Amino acid sequence: MLDKPRLFGNLVTEVIRKNLCSFCGACMAVCPVNALWPIGGQPSIVGACALCEICYYQCPNVGFSKEDVETFLFNRTRRPDEPIGIYNGTMVGRAKSPEIQRQAQDGGIVTALLAYALESKMIDAAVVAGRDSKWVARPLVATKYEDLVKNAGTKYTPSPTLLGVRSAVDEYAKTRVGLVGTPCQIRAVRRIQTSPLGDLVLAKAITLSIGLFCMESYAYDQLMKAYVVGKGIDPSTITRMGIKKGSFIVWSGEQELLHVPLKEVDAFVRNSCKQCDDFTAEYADVSVGGIGCPEGYSTIIARTPKGLELLKGAEQAGYIETAELKTDAKGYIKVVKMTEAKRLRKSIRPTVSVQATPNPTCVQA
Repeated sequence: MLDKPRLFGNLVTEVIRKNLCSFCGACMAVCPVNALWPIGGQPSIVGACALCEICYYQCPNVGFSKEDVETFLFNRTRRPDEPIGIYNGTMVGRAKSPEIQRQAQDGGIVTALLAYALESKMIDAAVVAGRDSKWVARPLVATKYEDLVKNAGTKYTPSPTLLGVRSAVDEYAKTRVGLVGTPCQIRAVRRIQTSPLGDLVLAKAITLSIGLFCMESYAYDQLMKAYVVGKGIDPSTITRMGIKKGSFIVWSGEQELLHVPLKEVDAFVRNSCKQCDDFTAEYADVSVGGIGCPEGYSTIIARTPKGLELLKGAEQAGYIETAELKTDAKGYIKVVKMTEAKRLRKSIRPTVSVQATPNPTCVQA
């Protein structure tokens, strides 16, 4: 007997209704008849389904094989003594441009790396997270340095990144696309590139991925519309948000509008994050985060040969400066502990089968 086809309805049953959707945008980006579109912060069917099964087999939350992805990226699987995944080097660093340092998060490494990748023609477009005046994130296709600097910094709202890749390919006619994403979004990239029904156009177009350390994300309606607005803050006045030393902080320029313990916003964490065990974006070419490094710097993990090439090239060209982060350093140990904490959280939390909260948010460290 032939297996029943796995359609978008299966994703609704297995992922969306169970509140496991990470809103990566993969299913919507690959639909050949454009029948899927984001409504209320989750994928929804808005047209006639072609019954092709493609959307189902791009989802990183069903059928994701770590072993297949690791073999695809590294020609081997991880060893037990690799707690933060496979990599070619760890370091701390920052952008050398004062302009990037002022605008970007932590050390500005992500913005600087993308700027170098564009300048060196490694990529011809970068998909980053832009936002509107209410801090709702959206994928943005950046093709020049000014686009990167303008949209630098953490958004704390989810962006269906893979829809941005589709836009770069179809609307901008780009063939070498780099992207920035949280671990779930990077998993979506690798799912597309290794799935037997993967979208070959997107799989080939994504030539560089920079992953962000991510512990959790928040429901947009609860965090922004209810909590932040409830504190008397107009989202349109916010210029930057951040999580530092156990605090959630909101700024307008240099003025702090809000500085509260992180536990105060714990109730807004999305359920899909509680089922994720990847803190350091283990399947990216380069992983970057603000944990384990001095103030104003970022921790950097060079994973694939392409990622290591990018870092070396950017440093030689004067875009970044780095120093080795040894495995016995306090910073490295802190990254390992955060990684283990996220895995432990998943192992002890049951899946909650409830309808997804509209307009969820996504932390990008």
